Amino acid sequence: MARVSITASMAALGFMMVSAPAFGQDQGAAPADAPPAAQGDLPEVKVIQEQPKPQAVQQAAPKPKPKTVAAKPKPVPQPQPVQQYEPVSDDFAAAEISEPAQVMANSPYGATAGAGAAQRAEFGNISPINARTMLPGDLQNYTGAGTRVTTEGIEEQRPQSNHEALARVPGVVTVNDDGVGRHGGVGIRGSAPRRSRKVLILEDGQPINFSPYLDSSSHYTPPTERLESIEVTRGYVVNYGPLNNHGIVNYRNLSPFGANETVLKFGIGRTWDVEKDWNNFRYTHTRQNAGNWGVVASYAGSEMGGAWDNEVLRYNDFYGALGVKGDNQDLTVSGGFFRQRDNYDEDNFLRGDFSDFIANGRRKGGDACVGQPNPSNFEATCGHDRSTYNGDHYRLQIAHNYYLDKNTTISTRLYGADHDRARFYPDQTGEYGPTGPVVDGESDAVLIDPQTGPLDLAMAGRDRRYQNYGVDSRVEMANLPFFGGMTHDLQFGARYERGKFRNRDREGDPGEVLSFGNRGEIENQANLESDSFAAFIQTAIHVTKTLTVTPGLRFEDYETSFRAVLGEGVDFGELKSSHTEVLPGIAFAWEIAPRSTVYGSYHRGLTPHQIRDALEDFDPAVAPYRVDDEIGDNFQIGYRTTALRGIRLDAAIFHNRISNYQFGEAFQSDGGDRVFSSIDKVQFTGFEIGSRIDSRPFVGGAWNLFAEAVYTYTDSEIISNAGNPATRGNEVPEALKQYANLTLGVAYKDLWNVSLTATHRGGWFVDDENTRGFGFDGPACEGVGTADEECQGAEISPGRVDGQWLLSARANYNISDKVTLWATGQNLTNELYLAGVEDGVKPAIARSVMGGFTIKFD
Repeated sequence: MARVSITASMAALGFMMVSAPAFGQDQGAAPADAPPAAQGDLPEVKVIQEQPKPQAVQQAAPKPKPKTVAAKPKPVPQPQPVQQYEPVSDDFAAAEISEPAQVMANSPYGATAGAGAAQRAEFGNISPINARTMLPGDLQNYTGAGTRVTTEGIEEQRPQSNHEALARVPGVVTVNDDGVGRHGGVGIRGSAPRRSRKVLILEDGQPINFSPYLDSSSHYTPPTERLESIEVTRGYVVNYGPLNNHGIVNYRNLSPFGANETVLKFGIGRTWDVEKDWNNFRYTHTRQNAGNWGVVASYAGSEMGGAWDNEVLRYNDFYGALGVKGDNQDLTVSGGFFRQRDNYDEDNFLRGDFSDFIANGRRKGGDACVGQPNPSNFEATCGHDRSTYNGDHYRLQIAHNYYLDKNTTISTRLYGADHDRARFYPDQTGEYGPTGPVVDGESDAVLIDPQTGPLDLAMAGRDRRYQNYGVDSRVEMANLPFFGGMTHDLQFGARYERGKFRNRDREGDPGEVLSFGNRGEIENQANLESDSFAAFIQTAIHVTKTLTVTPGLRFEDYETSFRAVLGEGVDFGELKSSHTEVLPGIAFAWEIAPRSTVYGSYHRGLTPHQIRDALEDFDPAVAPYRVDDEIGDNFQIGYRTTALRGIRLDAAIFHNRISNYQFGEAFQSDGGDRVFSSIDKVQFTGFEIGSRIDSRPFVGGAWNLFAEAVYTYTDSEIISNAGNPATRGNEVPEALKQYANLTLGVAYKDLWNVSLTATHRGGWFVDDENTRGFGFDGPACEGVGTADEECQGAEISPGRVDGQWLLSARANYNISDKVTLWATGQNLTNELYLAGVEDGVKPAIARSVMGGFTIKFD
């Protein structure tokens, strides 16, 4: 209760100050694709000689006298622009020079008195105090490795998923096993990308990992089209957690206080080698302002083919935000509903050898067991056309900023999410061949072999519901005096969060089709809960005008409880695991030359373990029960520069040393689902680089040739492994060694642009033993009607997954400043390669192309 009362008191302090509500939504960095002042001129290639001071907030407009919101809206006073500074895009997609920067009226801080906080958010050395935005607008002197994918970059790239957009960020590895990136697959600096379990995924600062302390998997990401930007930080972070060893991703939704506009987008396309070969996509949003009020509402929907031939991926998304602002405070209420209905399961190719997998291709559909090509190479011999994944995701957030003066801000958020997901797939009972009529008292739906009639085949399901809610309050006190005439910007805050996770395994009667509305009987059940309190403090000490040092400390205290009912009501009681971690960190940013900065950091990170498999290791004789955390010591040193017009470079070396590293064992010797195991100590050492060069700033004119390169190399190593000492020195399972994204493109004025990208996903090992030969040792079990146990539980040799080069392209044509035609294509050479190796091996999506139009109205 102490955790609740402490954080609730901080939240109450912020909300008690609300007397004249005001808006607080955020806005991306200043547009970076502005054309040169005069097309055809030959601008001088030069080094930018001046840099805004971190304390530039002192130039902000003075705070007006407090008063209530006027009956008639008043314009928001603009702070003076920073002198002699020409910002460059934070996204490698657009590196042109724009007009001198100024704090935008639609920044994350809408109130008149929020100008100081807004300017610090634009030019500060640390994360803005408003948790909806994770990175400062200008990243030049940020004390960490950070990248922002901007609206302009998204419009140039036309990614078909957030994963594709993130492939352009140094240090990030993404993988799609569903084609549209809804089932999360993000890894950073060596972490396994499967379901984004080791990366904290945020939406407007709110965690969307389903349960960060219990089961951090993610099967939801917001549609790309309603995002204002995507922010990624790697390395140093103490103001966010847990899951902060490798990095953090924040999806920023549209702000209700941007420009008034209504947008329509529509696309149609095709995916090769699948039954659902024609795809469609639709999107619309409107954003309107009236005085101190602003609103945004959006809808997105899609229906596309997947990786296996019988997969169909569908979603409908509704989002809205309402903001209101006054003189010294602002308030935003935002949220939405995401509905996912996929023909999808995780029963993947399991038997035969790798050549059999290649020969099978993407074939999985068809209910017939007789005559179906390679039917027994999957755990279930048939019935996959009835497999579904269903998810309903609700999210709500209330964000409030109160500005005591130009240097002091209190930012408070209340948030909550409810995700109900259920996955159903074919299971097997008795003899696997055809049987007589099926008698089912609850449902007349049956699985039918078209040649022989009903099958003795049952369905099973995994029914999970995640609920988490919390309150987060942060305080910023800027321009405080420090020793020797220095100043510092202090931030501190606390967060309370509670999570619930209900996990049920279900079974249907023979012939019964399970669905979201008919989930079957409960076979196993587990109820999990988490109760967490976290606090942080950090300060950016401005040692000189060009050197900032940021020490910080994070405190995490949480408790998890696990109570399971197994089979016929066998209850082993409740298990609890308590954790307290102190996580220090320190970072610096030193501008060694104008617009050229060296940065570095150390921080200690925390990744809670997945505990839904806790029964596997439960020993009643061992007390107290505890599931150990992953604790990492994480170092980095980097360099970024935008000194030369038209060239952008950001490179970093990193070293992460992590204890109790948890990984998913993809295959079991009996052919069953994977479970999670731990390695005592591992390390990841590598480097990342992101660069962009544009010709127009060098030579002028209407044409712009551009090249972009993103490359990440990770050397992973098992330092010690008591469970299997022979694996010492091996590579860490699921850690991709190399990842590259290389782009060439050309643009003509603001009329059109085209680009081509080669992406390389490097190889990785499936197991800690680093097995070399990838394949399946068991028999192929040809034919049907057999209950051979050897066939059901074929021995699997995990092996190494080879790397793959892929080709993609996109084009945009602006008919006017209101209408754009676009086209995009992925895996253009239609490579058959592995997306994952969980519960069998699965191919990635085949060649996929899509084209459409975008219309904007004022």
